[in-house]
Amino acid sequence: MKLAIPFMILILACGWPRPVAAGNPNLVPGVWKNVTPPDVTTSFKDHVFCQGVTVDPKNPATVYLCVCAFDAAKGGLFKTTDSGATWKKIGPLDEPLHVAVNPNDSKHLYCVDGVRGKTLGFWVSKDGGGSWSMPDGFKKATEKPVGTRDLYSLAVDPADFKHVLVSFHSPWADGKNCGVLESNDGGESWTAHAPPPTLKGGYGMAIFFLFDPVKKIGDKNTWLFTAQEGGFFKTTDGGKTWANVYKNSMTHGGNQLHRAKDGTLYSGGYQYPARSTDNGSSWEQVKKGLVYSWYMGVCGDGENIYIASSSKSQPFFVSPETDGLNWKPLNDQKFSAVPFEMAYDPINKILYSASWEEGLLAIKLGAGKQ
Repeated sequence: MKLAIPFMILILACGWPRPVAAGNPNLVPGVWKNVTPPDVTTSFKDHVFCQGVTVDPKNPATVYLCVCAFDAAKGGLFKTTDSGATWKKIGPLDEPLHVAVNPNDSKHLYCVDGVRGKTLGFWVSKDGGGSWSMPDGFKKATEKPVGTRDLYSLAVDPADFKHVLVSFHSPWADGKNCGVLESNDGGESWTAHAPPPTLKGGYGMAIFFLFDPVKKIGDKNTWLFTAQEGGFFKTTDGGKTWANVYKNSMTHGGNQLHRAKDGTLYSGGYQYPARSTDNGSSWEQVKKGLVYSWYMGVCGDGENIYIASSSKSQPFFVSPETDGLNWKPLNDQKFSAVPFEMAYDPINKILYSASWEEGLLAIKLGAGKQ
């Protein structure tokens, strides 16, 4: 299960009034700390997992954490306003996967829910996650030929929060594959886009905008669609046509996308992460210094890129954004679970990793303003 969009947070946060720092005072620079909500016990054995993690661009000490479980009653959406020092469970969603926060309005949120539970679908909050509603337009759009509300990923246009893409975990009613739904009005109405014609199938697809308005790369119709069977697909015409740009698959659960300062893209992937220097038109595996494994979450702080694998007892790895090909351990701490999603707070300089088996980890990367 996949993705929120960390590079969008870095881009948009720079354009708004500087947020007030109010980070977790218990973090020691350079040391990972588990900041999972105390009433959440994550473990592979108990099938309780941390999924998406999202930092509010205007108030980065506010963080949203999605928790999913085979027993949906153990899942839910959690919110902190002090960088993980304290948490509150919010809203009725039982299997949330990804959250997006409006950079203009911190109370305006989107969330996709999927895989299991009773709250599958696309949800909107106007009060910072206290209450949620499913737009009637989404309910109508997920009737046949779609036939499912089982969502997997969420992408928001970095230039227009009302422009939204969602992808699916389950196949559509008319075939073994699933495509993309697009909304231009914040979820009130939707257009269905068929999956790439050469897509082999599989459960769970992820969707991303390949659009950076600051760097003038791509546009609102340039997207990346990643699959567990068939690889990566790119469109430059809003889903009318697709090109198969990478043969290797994404990892089961999803992959995250990070754009470095020079425009280079980094993605999680099956076996190794992937890297693109032409806005997703071609990709190469990144291997040097990394272990053969599965990779999902990837994030950067403007200077370095961070990633970790699904292998047991492995460290997080780091590479300068000016490099991206050569990797080394971040520190000597080792963990046993792939980061589903990562997020960065540029004001307090905190990197978060929502790791399946470890819970939510946080590390202070610099002096920050705590």
